[in-house]
Amino acid sequence: MDDNLSALKEQLVASFFCLKRLISSLHVETDDGGLSMAELVLMKDIQDNALDSNNNACITDIQNHLHISKAGVSKMLGVLEKKGYINRDIDRNNRRNLIITLTPKGKDTVNNLYRESDELIIKIIRQLGEDDTKKFVKYVNRLEDAMKISQ
Repeated sequence: MDDNLSALKEQLVASFFCLKRLISSLHVETDDGGLSMAELVLMKDIQDNALDSNNNACITDIQNHLHISKAGVSKMLGVLEKKGYINRDIDRNNRRNLIITLTPKGKDTVNNLYRESDELIIKIIRQLGEDDTKKFVKYVNRLEDAMKISQ
């Protein structure tokens, strides 16, 4: 491997860790310690779920939207349930399905914190500029595609 490729490899790996650190720092404060951006997005995804609905977001929907494993979704659901933000109920029509709904506390939290997180994301877009934000999104999608090819 030539020196340029070796240096670029090291820079890319360092950028991966930097991106991971940046993503993990995206959170919003709550009375019980805060929520990660992923937890807040999960709660937003299930905001309209109801026990009597056939159009509920399911674990697979959440998994695809957040780009995480089923185990990752399950772990987040456990944390959110312990904090009192969600309920997990068995579907009466199909006992193999789980219906995930927000508690009143969860609904209030989503409504209040989603505005805060929107403001944070808008600040980031303004700092980067629209063109660089679009390029970043494009490159992340290309990176995801490249990593799928290598698996």
